[in-house]
Amino acid sequence: MTEIYRQIIDHPSAWTNKAIGGKDGLTYKMTEAQLDGIDAALKKTRHLGIQEATRKEFSDPTLDKMLAELFDILQNGRGAVIVQGCTPERYSVEDFERIYWGFGTHWGTAVTQSAKGDKIGRVTFTPVGPENPTNRAYRSNEELTLHTDLNELVGLMCVQNAQSGGYSQLASSAAVHNEILKTRPEVLPALYEGYYYASREAALTAQPVTPYKIPIFSYTGGKLSCIYTGGFMEAAAQKLGVEMPADLVEAIAYLKEVAAREDIHANFMLQPGEISMFNNYTVMHSRTSFEDSAEKKRYLMRLWLNLPQGGRPVVSPYKLEADFYTNVHLKKDAQPLHQHASIGA
Repeated sequence: MTEIYRQIIDHPSAWTNKAIGGKDGLTYKMTEAQLDGIDAALKKTRHLGIQEATRKEFSDPTLDKMLAELFDILQNGRGAVIVQGCTPERYSVEDFERIYWGFGTHWGTAVTQSAKGDKIGRVTFTPVGPENPTNRAYRSNEELTLHTDLNELVGLMCVQNAQSGGYSQLASSAAVHNEILKTRPEVLPALYEGYYYASREAALTAQPVTPYKIPIFSYTGGKLSCIYTGGFMEAAAQKLGVEMPADLVEAIAYLKEVAAREDIHANFMLQPGEISMFNNYTVMHSRTSFEDSAEKKRYLMRLWLNLPQGGRPVVSPYKLEADFYTNVHLKKDAQPLHQHASIGA
């Protein structure tokens, strides 16, 4: 178990919905000059396949400066940003994808998200079948409670909204930690100890449960970080044939209660062309349920980015599980194992 951090975090990353004023407080509005920079980068890379463009190629002085500023917000500031300015009136769906990929090349390295090897995920309702064999949560239309993914930077670019519903929610994990520390500090040890994980993909391998626990909160290198996917913990307990520890169940219930408060999390509708990008180690995310129609089918593009040349200092289980979860998608028929030494088990 890592050191338990017992001080209130006074940093831009510990924002609350009440303090920043909702979506507007997270929004970065691109200028016309910055949009012209995007146009120039599109022109230079139009002859390439969308995912063939590199950071060096998708470049313009004004655009580069903006993307560096956004990266600083993600890594050293509040950890979340909603980028506005790309609109369906100005750009096609293909342009959206080129722009989003181009932005990602400046922020990190895209990783695969499914057995198909896609590095830009298609977030849209897809019934269980050949395109969604393991019933991935992001392919459903059900509510997703606040959680994290596993890679360092995560984001969505909206292409089209549903007929109804599909609101996005973001919450600062540092702000949640602050509130727990102030009101229920006795539950922190269980959250720092965490539990084993078993993802739907890992369930198909020879060792479906991690041999190490993954802490929900951790503190290392002077940084508080958070990874939380409750469904993976519940699945691990089920695979192991045991009940999750009572103190952890109680602690998670309180974490969820705090994160769900309207003064803590931001609730907003992402509009076509808008990009929501956040640091996965400092921001939890969720989505309300939605309903499509024949004319309006919810469709967003997702990026998972790693920072191979550094990034936030985090405890080993965070990196190990991110690597495993990515690698399990590389080949549809692969049977990778959790081949890591037991850590804190």
